[in-house]
Amino acid sequence: MAFDYDLFIIGAGSAGVRAARIAANHGARVAIAEESRVGGTCVIRGCVP
Repeated sequence: MAFDYDLFIIGAGSAGVRAARIAANHGARVAIAEESRVGGTCVIRGCVP
């Protein structure tokens, strides 16, 4: 396994996943690090306005 990435994203919340998808669609090799579940607080538990 190679650890050669164009972009390394810390946090797989909605913004991190979106950034990874856009970068990958443009040909970048992307890795994401997430401590917990993918989706982030707003997606999993709901945001408090």
